[in-house]
Amino acid sequence: MPHAPRPSDDALADLLERLVNIPSVSRQEQAIADLIAARLEARGTGEVIRINRSVVWRGPKRKKPLVVLVGHIDTVRPQGNEVARREDGNLIGLGSSDMKAGVAVMLALVETLDPLELPYDLAAVFYDGEEGPPERNGLRRVLRRKRWLRKARLAIVLEPTDLGVEMGCNGSVNLEITVPGRSGHAARPWTGVNAVRVGAEWLAAIQHAAVKTVEVQGLAFRETLEITRLRAGNARNVLPDRMLVNLNHRFPPDRTLEEAVQRVRELVPPEFVFEVRSGSPPGRVCLDDPLVQDFVRASGGRVAGKQGWTDVARFTELGIPAFNYGPGLVEMCHRADEYCPLANLGVAYDVLAGWLQRG
Repeated sequence: MPHAPRPSDDALADLLERLVNIPSVSRQEQAIADLIAARLEARGTGEVIRINRSVVWRGPKRKKPLVVLVGHIDTVRPQGNEVARREDGNLIGLGSSDMKAGVAVMLALVETLDPLELPYDLAAVFYDGEEGPPERNGLRRVLRRKRWLRKARLAIVLEPTDLGVEMGCNGSVNLEITVPGRSGHAARPWTGVNAVRVGAEWLAAIQHAAVKTVEVQGLAFRETLEITRLRAGNARNVLPDRMLVNLNHRFPPDRTLEEAVQRVRELVPPEFVFEVRSGSPPGRVCLDDPLVQDFVRASGGRVAGKQGWTDVARFTELGIPAFNYGPGLVEMCHRADEYCPLANLGVAYDVLAGWLQRG
């Protein structure tokens, strides 16, 4: 099928509204995957591949450098925002920014561009499970099964960036610390050791642990270390014999996951039990890559480091340059009042289409 006309702004808005109105909480993405697959099949060009609840579209293979567009189709749980509505030029609703706006642009690009006229081979991955635990991430599964994706020259992840180009991403690790104590009757506390009392001073110190802003290829990444869960005790009149603390550490792409874990370990007393519960390495900053530089110039948008973790890291870990660029707003992610400016859809489409066609 040849190049189709650019979709109107109204058509892009209608597509996003339709996607938002299809429930797709993590592990419940079948309906939205079916819609995407049906539209890609109707396109009549390229190959449509189903992998569980993920959908991969692969354009004709012409031995050109492969560019992959990437977006997750799942959302977090609803907060009374399941039904889309339009207001003041925004589309409000669950997943509107994170990241069905990016998915709408991806789908529109595949439906309208002629892959035979592009200077690149093109593929698109619409995957499930990003909002759930890492082991259920659909992109992880797709990259394992479709190894041709590992030969990509570039991956563009359409996570929300408000039309900026956000490079790399911070790594993330969750650490569970067990503070030991000894149970005893609350009326006679001297007969036991209150784990909360033991850990209180350390908890206060952790809140003031030295964190810093690191520059990588001229872009700033903020390190964070936060207490995100705290649990102790199983009765109102018994001293807790242990306290469980979850530390969430976000660390810049100037260090490995192992180095980040070791840094936090040094802040924990040796008598406390230290366990890594989950971890994801940071995404490499690829601002020095010529193709990335070319996109940055073409986009005209701001360039920054990605503070949160994204699946850019899965590609850079494989040696594939990647970055985040999308129409959604990062500050709207996971909020009950989540929205996306509708005008951003057309801008993102035009930037990506123009760059893909120009080469």
